[in-house]
Amino acid sequence: MSRILGPVFRLLTAIVAVAVIYGLFGAPSLFSQQPDQIFEGLVTQCACSGSDGQAATSGDRTMPPCASACANAGPRYVLADSTYKVNFQFDKQDYPKLFAGKYVFVIGTLDRESGTIHVHNVVPDVPPQIRRAKSVAIVCDACPRGMAKARKAALEELSVWKRYTVVPDPKRADLIFLFSANRYLGDYLTRDSPDLRPVHVAITYMNVVDPRTGENLWGDSERLGSWMVSTATKDLIDELREILEVDQNPAERHAFLERHRIFKTATDVGK
Repeated sequence: MSRILGPVFRLLTAIVAVAVIYGLFGAPSLFSQQPDQIFEGLVTQCACSGSDGQAATSGDRTMPPCASACANAGPRYVLADSTYKVNFQFDKQDYPKLFAGKYVFVIGTLDRESGTIHVHNVVPDVPPQIRRAKSVAIVCDACPRGMAKARKAALEELSVWKRYTVVPDPKRADLIFLFSANRYLGDYLTRDSPDLRPVHVAITYMNVVDPRTGENLWGDSERLGSWMVSTATKDLIDELREILEVDQNPAERHAFLERHRIFKTATDVGK
């Protein structure tokens, strides 16, 4: 019996040891990989300094110096991080080119020697106006049938969040949270009546609108309609919350990273 139990005991011991190692460090294939990080800043262009050592210019503005030599390469897009006073390079230029002049979150891994981010995704940050706002009005536009649930679901989610005061009059609000089954056309202030386009409740759209200009400040959508409108509404508000709290709440930072780790085509949410 001891001859049988001895090898079995050693096998069990080995299995437990391997499980402990995996639990502490992850699989060996992942041990040497860099984890994804979130970088924040302004997508701008950099250029080499001139031969006289003066910073290069573009039009009427001075361009920040590139992090490494860029002779004969021309201006390149970089992520200017104002907090740490550093410019990160991108390993590819197609993603950042789409967001030139905008504040963004970049998800990827950093090559510390070259200061280059290996980009997995670029996600727009919200404009300062959304961060400064104190009050919102909930407007459900083109909301027949199941879409009418959006207003109640939004109110419930904002009551839990407690960041904004909900006011009934859009004209007195800092922001409008506009929900609809139709894509926003940027015409909240210019049209004579609520959206009268035909409605097929298959997609729930959320747009954060400037009540004074009608400008779309942020928006996204979920392909959930009908009896799933409440879920979609809360998901969209949670997505905005992740963006606003990515620097303050570790749980929201993790959720943001998981949601946006892999690049996805931007949703058409209107202008």
